[in-house]
Order: sequence, then structure tokens, then C-alpha cells
Amino acid sequence: MSDDVVESSSETSEYPGNPDTGADNPEVPNLERTSVQSLLRSVSRFTEFSMVTGEAAREEEKDGDGEIVHAHKTAPDDTPKEGFWARSNQNLRLDLLRQWIIIILILATYIFAVFSIYWGSMYRRDSRLVNLKVLVVVENDRAGEITSTILKTIDSPSVKPLAGWTVRNYTSEQQVINLVHTEKYWGSIYVTGSNVSEELIADFQNGSSLNTSTLIRSYYESARDPVGISSYTKPALLQAGEVFRTIWQTQVYPKILANLSSDQLIALKNSSLLATIPEIQYTDGNPVTSPILTAPLQVGLLYLVIISFFQIMWFMKINGTVANMVKPVSYILYRVILIQANCLILSLAYTCLNRAFQIDLQRSWTGGFAVLWMVSYLAMSACAGAGENVVLICTATIPPLAGFWVLFFIILNISATFSPIELCPEVYRFAYAMPIKNAYELMKMVFLNTYRGSLGRYIGVLVAWLVVNSLLFPFCLLFFASRMKKRVEKGGR
Repeated sequence: MSDDVVESSSETSEYPGNPDTGADNPEVPNLERTSVQSLLRSVSRFTEFSMVTGEAAREEEKDGDGEIVHAHKTAPDDTPKEGFWARSNQNLRLDLLRQWIIIILILATYIFAVFSIYWGSMYRRDSRLVNLKVLVVVENDRAGEITSTILKTIDSPSVKPLAGWTVRNYTSEQQVINLVHTEKYWGSIYVTGSNVSEELIADFQNGSSLNTSTLIRSYYESARDPVGISSYTKPALLQAGEVFRTIWQTQVYPKILANLSSDQLIALKNSSLLATIPEIQYTDGNPVTSPILTAPLQVGLLYLVIISFFQIMWFMKINGTVANMVKPVSYILYRVILIQANCLILSLAYTCLNRAFQIDLQRSWTGGFAVLWMVSYLAMSACAGAGENVVLICTATIPPLAGFWVLFFIILNISATFSPIELCPEVYRFAYAMPIKNAYELMKMVFLNTYRGSLGRYIGVLVAWLVVNSLLFPFCLLFFASRMKKRVEKGGR
């Protein structure tokens, strides 16, 4: 009887904190607090570098007295190797073929899905040229010879589809220039006076000399969009000038001469009107004067995206070393600060590169160097922060997706950046929220002194990327660590 009591007592003692005992055991942990602490510890233990080198698995083996790793060790494979086409490797070939087909299908699908974003931005672009609004200012009396010729010109089949010609009654030249500079219109064709047709006819009738080159002008600014203006707006304006000249020579000019008397024709011979006809005079109010600007405004922005991903790989070992030496919370703060410090220094190098090639940084601001530095920093930080977060998630789930993400992010950023968004399908309006698009607009302000009306919006978008990425980074790091811990516990590498 006493033996049974002793045995029952010993069995109960094997379960600390058993409610049957009525005693509280101080060694019983708070499960919720323990799980949080364990997750934080995993952040500094299961880093990118420790997973690549296998250090995380070795540490886990020490903590588990070898149970985890040793449980999955297998004896050396002494099976003799044979040729690839040997009969015994038939299953190997079938398995290889199956995996090869799956991978190729994934890559082909990626090409169709992601590359189509860039191709799609250019699809049927010529059908959307009318979205590029061009201001056409005419006389209040639209029956005048010059005005009627301009209207015939922009309505001709070879000119009408080239732009969105918007006709307005006469306004001052300064107002026209201001409307184009503030990016209300991509370009303009305008008469320089409210009654230029009457002046021209009067000079024909009086035999007076008139400078016809001052009657019609065209104003645009190449700096607004170097590719868009040179590829679409300027050709449209030049084509309008050619058609205007043709209509004037073949229709208007003979009509004016036919209405003159013989005395007026004789007097006209002594003037310059017979030798000159009204032509559109073109003015580029903000030209792109240096070809080297193509580097920082186009390819250079792509390099910023790429280098922001490079720094992730280069700092893996350093991050692993720091993780072993500091507390988890300190490690998370270190990683957040490191991203910003890297981007700040690398963007300074990018800015110095532009200055080394004697690019004028004072065209828009006196402190243009500092402005370009901050713009480059915000752009690189936006890309680097997004890259860090996505790479952590991809590495923890499907590692090959990290490479897919880099190319996808680049295509997503450039698809509607280096040409007018107005020429892309409406779905590409997402580019207004992309970091490279906003950095591109800011850099045009620095290099080319373009209109600053949207300066606050561009900076706000980049700052939003920086803040959101910084807030999401700790959670991505925790997600990566927890997934890697589970992988090691299952014996994976």
C-alpha cells in the first residue's frame, strides 16, 4: 500500500506545475513572452549570411545537443556512378526532363508577363499622339488668310493625328510661353498679333516691305521631356510648318495676287513680299545643350536601382558578424540605419561623378550639388528599401524569385518614365507612384531648370517610399528569421 503511494507521488513529480499538486512551479515560462523572445533571438541568429555559410545550422546543432542535425545525417553514398544515358539512370533523366520543362515554362511565362509591361507601354503609341496637347493661337477673326491657313494645316490628314491641336483665340506671346513652360501644353503655334492677316494684305496692296518671319511662331521646351519632345512634339510642329508653306504657296499666295490690280502688282515688284512668304519660326525655350545629360537622366537612374541591390549582397557577411555580437533589437535598428547610410554615401558618389564630368549643377539652384545629392539619396533609398524587404521575403520562400524581382522592379520603373505617360495606355498611370519616375522629374529640375510646380509631390512620393520601407523592414526581417529557423529545424540548408 505504501509502495503504491510512493510510486504515485513520484509520477506526479515528473510534471511540474501539475494542478493536482496545488503548488506553483517558478520554472514554468510565460509562453507568449518566450515565443516573442525566441523570435527576436532568431533575427540575430538566422541571418542571410549564417544561412548561406551553414553557421545557423551549426549553432542550432549545439543548442539541441546534436539532435536536429544528426537526425538527418545519412551515410555516405557508395553507389557507383554511371553514364548519363545508362539504363539505370532512366528515372534520373525523366525527373530531369520534368524539372527542366517546369523551369523553362516558368521563365517563358515570366518573359511574357513582365516584359509585356515594357512592350505594352509602346503598343500603338502613334494612336495616342493626340494626347499631347499643342496650343494653337489664332486671330480673333478666323477668316483671315493666315489664320485660315493655320486651321487648314492642323486639320490636314498628315498633321491632325500627330498631336492634340488645341485652338484658342489670340493671346499675348508671353502668355503662350508661360502656358508651355508650366507644362499645360507640349508646344505651341501662335500668331504674333491679333490682326496679322490684315497687315499682310495691306502691305501687298501698298507694295510695302514686311518682315514675314515675325508673323507666326512656334514655341516649345525640349527640357520638359528630351525624348518626348524630340521624337513626337517637334516632328509634329515641323510637319505643320511644311504643310503650312505648301498651302500658302499653292492656294493662298496665288489668291492674294489675283485680287491685286495691275498698279499694285507693279508696286509690289519693288518690295520683298514676292520673295518671302510667311513661315513658322521655331524657338526652343529650354534646349538640352549637353549630350552627356543623357547619362544621369536615363541610364544613370537604372544604375541607381541596380547598385541599390548590389549593396545588399556586399553587406551580408558584415551583417552576420554584427548579428552575433549585439542584441536582436539593436541588430534590427542597425540594419535600418545601415540601409540609409549606404544610400547616403553611394548617392554622394553618384553626385560627385556628375560634377567630375563638368555637368552644370547650378542651372536651377545655387546649391545644386546638395539638391542633386538629396534627390539621388531619396531615389536610391526608395529602391534599396524595397529591394531589402522583397529579397528577404523571396529568400525565405522561393529564393529564385529574388532575381525575378530585380528585373521586374526595373521594368516597372522605366516602362513609362523616359517618354510621355500620355502616350501609354491609362494603366501606366501607376508610374506616377514609382520612385524612378519621380526622381527623373526632380533631376530634370536640377539639370535643365524645368518647371517646379510639382516639386513637392515628387519629393513626397520618394519620402513615402523611404518611410514605408523602413517600417516594413523589421517585419520582413522577422519573417525571414522565422522561416529560416523552421527550415534548419527540419534539416534544410
